[in-house]
Amino acid sequence: MNVAYNVTDQTRTDDEADVSGTSLRVVRLALLPLSLILWGIGVSRTNINNLDPYGLIGALSPIFYAGLALLIVSVGIEFSRRLLSPARLAMHAVALVVILYGTAPLIYSEGRYAWLYKTIGVTQYVGAHGSLDRTIDIYQNWPGFFAIAAWFNKVAGTGSPLDYAKWAQLAFELAAIPLLYTIYHSLFLPVWHRWLAIMLYAASNWIAQDYYSPQGMSTLLALGIMALVTRWMFVVTSERRQRDSPGSSRDQYGEDRRRDTVRREVRRSGPFIVALAALFFVLTASHELSPYIVTVQIAALAITGLARPRWIALVAVAIALGYLLPNFSYVNSHYGLTSSLGSFFNNVRPPSDASSATAPSQADLIIADCTKLLSIGIWLLAIAGAWRLRKSRRIVIALMLLTFTPVLVLLGGAYGNEGLLRVYLFSLPWAVALGAGALAPLRNQAKEVGYNALRAVIPLALAVTLFMPAFFGNDQSNVMTRSEVNTTLTFFQAAKPGSLVTVIGNAPVSDTADYNEFPVGTIFGYGGLLPGSQAISEAPSYLARTMKNYSGDLPVYIVMTPSMSSYNAEFGITPPGNVIALLAGLAKSPYWRLVASKGGTQIYQMSAAAQAIPPGAYSKNVIMSVP
Repeated sequence: MNVAYNVTDQTRTDDEADVSGTSLRVVRLALLPLSLILWGIGVSRTNINNLDPYGLIGALSPIFYAGLALLIVSVGIEFSRRLLSPARLAMHAVALVVILYGTAPLIYSEGRYAWLYKTIGVTQYVGAHGSLDRTIDIYQNWPGFFAIAAWFNKVAGTGSPLDYAKWAQLAFELAAIPLLYTIYHSLFLPVWHRWLAIMLYAASNWIAQDYYSPQGMSTLLALGIMALVTRWMFVVTSERRQRDSPGSSRDQYGEDRRRDTVRREVRRSGPFIVALAALFFVLTASHELSPYIVTVQIAALAITGLARPRWIALVAVAIALGYLLPNFSYVNSHYGLTSSLGSFFNNVRPPSDASSATAPSQADLIIADCTKLLSIGIWLLAIAGAWRLRKSRRIVIALMLLTFTPVLVLLGGAYGNEGLLRVYLFSLPWAVALGAGALAPLRNQAKEVGYNALRAVIPLALAVTLFMPAFFGNDQSNVMTRSEVNTTLTFFQAAKPGSLVTVIGNAPVSDTADYNEFPVGTIFGYGGLLPGSQAISEAPSYLARTMKNYSGDLPVYIVMTPSMSSYNAEFGITPPGNVIALLAGLAKSPYWRLVASKGGTQIYQMSAAAQAIPPGAYSKNVIMSVP
């Protein structure tokens, strides 16, 4: 391999051998803590009361960005040293993760994303009932994460995941660091190479799968499985090279000896194969898509002789299919699995907001462009790294297979048009490893200190620059206020079961243990109860007739929260005047009564007068479901 292993592998844990002057050493040691101090000050001075269409990035204090920039400069200094310090590189990687993923939970009082609260509700359900009802939703058919989360709540003595869920992203990303390091070390990547890859991973993971969710835990499980594969089952030297190596006997005795060696290797890795199977079962029981991506990756290594024993791929296939078959009828009836099989080009389409009635704003276009540039940039860098490291053959082949085979799962389904995002997510650990190889210094560049610093600083700075809008750009609508979270939680914990209708589909609901007793629908947007031709002035009566016909004597609730207003402002689901007119109409209507109002959150309940509402227009096409 052309990378300067003789340079990057010369590591040390002390500073006595440093030829730098005392003043330069003091500056170097001061940059990391100073960057964290500036970050802390910047976070404390951030005002999130009025987030603009660019989300958090416009609200963050300039001091925050100064701290982040200083950290990247400090990273460059560390990578420029002729003798690298793994400990200091590790501290910089942790600091980068803390800044990128610890900012939101420090600034926001509650967890981001409306969909977070559904996972909290399922966890509460499992904890309260101690059992599953597979007819409720897909989460109850893949309950691994929720069973573990409910157990953790009980052991930790927490009343609800709301107490800690907003910290999940930081916890998951910190936990990924030792797993990634193990993988890169097992693949014989040098120190310079592996630590830059780890930092690029943190700065490029904009998908936000790492919230409190099955996908967040499944990503860690997948890394743990691949750490076992690369550490204990990866074959560095091919069987052919083993046969042709000097001193290798070509007679039957030599063949028998090689077979004995293989058997000993299999026996030695036996406990780790058992551990792999156990982890893979938990992964399979926790997430619908992740095990199939991991299976494809393991199979690619096994088929090409890069992982041994080859039958470990069959173990993964057996576990994945064995779990899917009893649940296949549910998945196919609810999500049309068979209808998307083989439709690769339809499945590869990225997600879009089909409910928006207006063209995307300039801010939305810029944020989307940042996600595309970051994703494509990482993949292109991976290709460049594969070419540059081509002499490393088996390691590069393994990384290429692990990077690009996840795309094969798109032959099986679109995963709600998020399949492409999952492909990027599962290719990222391997793509950044190849990408770091494209940036690693060559042997004849080992003494070019400034140049080597730029090799790390420029790509990392570009990745972070694109990451910020990609990860924080939609916070105008992703942020849930403590008032709306507490108001909806308190109300629905005591409310009688019934239909829950949101004005716009973005609210922290379904986070109680009886979430399944409150099927959710929406008024405006895709699948909304209110058609575009319906006059807003008549909407309260129209909605009362519709829900009376649908729900009968069961209660019906209409919920409006600040996060819905923000979502509407960002994506233009309906003209803001329609929301104002609807709320004014509900307040005056005899068929609806206000039962909760606090901090901009309003909850209306259909009144008894609705049972005697005169005949009139209503909708028979009501879409209500457990989300």
